[in-house]
Amino acid sequence: MYPCTIERDEEEAAATGRTCYLAVFPDVHAGHTGGWSVEEVNGHLRDCLETALSFCIDDGERFPAPSDPEPGQVLVSVSPAVASQFALHEAMLAQDVTAAELAGRIGMRPSHAKRLTDIYRPAKPEQVERALAALGLQMISEAAPLEQWAPSEEPATVA
Repeated sequence: MYPCTIERDEEEAAATGRTCYLAVFPDVHAGHTGGWSVEEVNGHLRDCLETALSFCIDDGERFPAPSDPEPGQVLVSVSPAVASQFALHEAMLAQDVTAAELAGRIGMRPSHAKRLTDIYRPAKPEQVERALAALGLQMISEAAPLEQWAPSEEPATVA
């Protein structure tokens, strides 16, 4: 889970007469979104995080490590399906395995193996599990208390 700061943007309010809220993931390049209400921003958080992290896949880079949350920040996670695709990407980088090599290990076309890490082409869970197994890994899910994930209703003010 990545920490996110949601703040009220008073500069935007002064310029437009409307209150705007900004959300920033300080650990993730391009991890920012906004909206005209806290509820709207909260609705964008997961998609924003997933999209920003997907740029690491596009660039063949590892994901940034999340920092410890600071007071007032909320923790945001990616969806379980995307988490498995991200785990596969990390495993492939760690083991220096290309999509073509992975495809050979699991009996799949290289283009199909490459899609296993494309969050805009959701992969079947059993295909991602098979790919992870070919890398000596397995997916494990866990549950956490919901209040730990709930966005704040009281964002800070940004001047």
